[in-house]
This record gives sequence, C-alpha cells and structure tokens, in this order.
Amino acid sequence: MDVYEILEKFPEQFNYEEIKKDLSSCKGIVFCGMGGSGIVGSFASRWLEHRGYDKPLVVVKDYTLPKFVDKDFLVICISYSGNTEETLSNFQEAVSRGIKPICITSGGKLKELAEKEGCEVYEIPKGYQPRFALGFMLSKLLNLLGVYQEELEDAKENLQENLSKIKDTAKRLSEKLYNYVPIIYATPLTSHIAERWKGQINENAKTPAYYTVLPEMHHNEVMGWSNPLLRSKFSYIIMFDEKDHHRVKLRVDITKKILEDLGVVPGILKGEGNSYLARSLYLLHIADWLSVYLAELYGYNPFDIKIIDRIKRELSNA
Repeated sequence: MDVYEILEKFPEQFNYEEIKKDLSSCKGIVFCGMGGSGIVGSFASRWLEHRGYDKPLVVVKDYTLPKFVDKDFLVICISYSGNTEETLSNFQEAVSRGIKPICITSGGKLKELAEKEGCEVYEIPKGYQPRFALGFMLSKLLNLLGVYQEELEDAKENLQENLSKIKDTAKRLSEKLYNYVPIIYATPLTSHIAERWKGQINENAKTPAYYTVLPEMHHNEVMGWSNPLLRSKFSYIIMFDEKDHHRVKLRVDITKKILEDLGVVPGILKGEGNSYLARSLYLLHIADWLSVYLAELYGYNPFDIKIIDRIKRELSNA
C-alpha cells in the first residue's frame, strides 16, 4: 500500500474486542514504548485519566522503570517491531521484579521473550512502519483497558464521516507550515495529540517541529515571542478540547490574541466528535495527513527513515 491508501484505511484499524482486563487489583499502570509505539501509551494514559481512572499512570520512554514500580503494577510493553531495545530492557527489568508484562507487538524479540516467560501477548498485523500502525496498537490497548464498544465504534465512524474535512484541514495547514518550523501549542487534554503531531512531522515530512503545553508555556515560552527575527521563522498551531479547564480555554484565547497583535496568525484547532476519544482521534488524524502533504511539498518520501536506521545500526555495533 502507498501512504495515502494507508491513511485512507486508518479508521479500519479500530475494532472492538472482548479482551478487557481487570484493573481493580493493580496499584497503577505503566506503559512502555518508544516513537510510533510509545505514543500509544501517552494516548491511553490521557484517555484513562480523563475517564476518571484514579491510580498512577506512568509512561516510560527510557531503558529503566521507575524504582517504585513493583509486582502490584500492571506493566504494558508496546513495540510494533518487537525489537525496540528500550522496551525490551523495560520488559526484562519488569520480569526481574516479579512482574509479567502484557505485550502488544507484531512479533520480534518481545513476542519471543513474552512467550518464554508466560506473559500475555497480543499480536497485531505485520508489514507497517510503527507510526502507520498506531490504530492497530491503540485499538488493542483501549480494548484491554475497557473501552466501551459504542465509544470505540462512534470514534471510528467519526473518522470515516469527517475524512474529507480532516484532509481539507490538513492540506490547508500543510501550506501554512511549509518553509516554517511548526510550533504546536497544546492544552492538557491535547498534549498527547501534540506529541503525535511533532513525531509525524519529524518522521514523515523530515522537518523539525516542537510542542509545548498550556498553562506552563505562559510562564516561559511566551517570552520567546519578543524576538521578531526568530519569531518570523515559526508557524504556530493552537489546539484544545472542549472539556479543557475553563481557565485553560481562556489562556488559548489570550495566546491567540497576543500572537495576532504581534502580526502572527496562528491556526486554531478543536477536536470534533461526541466523546473525548473521538475528538482526540480526529485531531490526531489531521497530523497524519498534514505530515504527508508537507512531505510532498518538500519532495520527501514519508517512508524514508535513513537517519533512524543509521542510529540503530551504530547501536547494534557498539
């Protein structure tokens, strides 16, 4: 499949399954993963928090688990390839602490180790680059965490019904971001989406991109706008969710006004859909299309990840 066919079929990666885990007995949940697999944990953590989960949620993007993680935590290791060295390190450390992680993967070393240790393994389809298989991984994880069937199906339908609008928005914004460094300003309920935006623009469009989150950015980032020479090299996107704290939404308005007073017109995005999940996936899918349109403008192949491959080779030879 070419990249456009993959994106057109993205909603089909979401399907309901009866695989819910009992989360009542664990102290909290730890999500381990990197890159296109790691964003799955960031997304699920924010979704669980929003729906009222009241125990610690930890996203690990490193080689080691926090010291407090013990056998009473649920550890979930997510690696599309199954060969991500940081996630394999997390898996082995968890096992050494008496934990049997749940694994989501298409195969590789993670599947092999998990089966050897008697851990649960949930396989997803092979043949994709991790960032283009996000729906398979996220769908599996949301089902494990107890997503309601109607919630998941509604979010899927929302993507399908709004595909033309998503593509049109992405096309327009790709032209706005072309020849600038994208800066994404997010809110607490959209921070995981901004993380995905950054990663997709980096990998697909081969372009630096950065994100920061309100209200923290009002205590530091905003002073960078004082420099007109550098300010003019960036293009700004502000995203928020209708359920964000009312003071955060006020800060969104203030941010927009100050940028406009400085001669900058930011793009403003709000997720559309009946649920937080639907709205989040709506905003996320805009990034998928935007990053591919931006790659086209720059003349890059979205599938090319030569520098990442080089890093992996040099690490394997170290």
